[in-house]
Amino acid sequence: MDDRKTCWEILPHVSRSFALAIKVLPQPLGEQTMLAYLIYRLIDTIEDSHAPLRVKRKLFDSLLKSFSNKKFDAAESEEVKAHMLSQIDCSYERELIEKLPNVAALFYEQPSPVRKATLRWGREMARGMYSFQHKRIRTFADQSRYSHYVAGVVGYLFNDLLYHNRIISKELRTQLRSRARRFGLALQKVNILRDVAHDVPAKRYYWPLGVMQRYRVNYRTLLQPKKRAAAMAVLREEIQDATQYLRSGMQYVTALPKEQIGVRMFCLIPLFMAIESYIACINNSDVFEKDKTVKISREQVGEIVAKSGLWGTSNELLMKWYVACMGRVDAQLGRKVEPHIAVAKSR
Repeated sequence: MDDRKTCWEILPHVSRSFALAIKVLPQPLGEQTMLAYLIYRLIDTIEDSHAPLRVKRKLFDSLLKSFSNKKFDAAESEEVKAHMLSQIDCSYERELIEKLPNVAALFYEQPSPVRKATLRWGREMARGMYSFQHKRIRTFADQSRYSHYVAGVVGYLFNDLLYHNRIISKELRTQLRSRARRFGLALQKVNILRDVAHDVPAKRYYWPLGVMQRYRVNYRTLLQPKKRAAAMAVLREEIQDATQYLRSGMQYVTALPKEQIGVRMFCLIPLFMAIESYIACINNSDVFEKDKTVKISREQVGEIVAKSGLWGTSNELLMKWYVACMGRVDAQLGRKVEPHIAVAKSR
């Protein structure tokens, strides 16, 4: 099967929401972003596995090395694939690992600056993920550092890809760098919230220990019904911390060129899906039930996609939408309504 077709077909099996958003990106940016996502998902699969640390280190190194050559080495990709399949436990990611040679083959067709940027941030991602194998997340600052390695670096990469594709200037790339990182954190922290009932039994611990201790819960008791009131209090603090990063996501989008509607939509869709997901988690004890999944409806997703397309070129309409959504967040949290934020001048 054609490598390009194979990669696009595996994408929705790995992430339905990402596969939905990426369709609106112009080419070749869409393909470059898709490939980076698949490569980073492979890195994430190694992190999530229960392999010993020494094995994870070797897997990180061999995977990244297979994408670091001057040209595609089919034999090396097959060896890395076989090694990953033999050393780590995986479920739905198994199909992605099996298609690793297809991902690598298409990756090597990309321009050199794109490959270098993808590898640069992939290496930082793997290094950071590995460092957190040795330490616990005790504070929100720790959680943000972890989220940086998982998603903040993805924001950096996307910013670089926009520049390499001449969608933004070098000056704008620099200006948007910190916003791109915080945007990534906003998207990652909603996953940390929403997936806690599945992460804890799998011994994936991303909620701050220090915050839980203040409410006299820990990872052994967090999901217990008798500790539900305390768990809900921790959830509230999680949401209070996480939603502060949404502002940077909105500022990032409104600074992008207005004529780049596809690029704007690609950012708007996950941003507003994240906002609605935060709203769905507020005061919702289902977050702690393993047999329940807190997610937004298909109707909400459809509305977000439609509004992103209709209003994507108007910063004024986007800001009204954002302020209205954040007003719902503030109302449910019982906090003071966030003031209207300044819109960055569109380039």
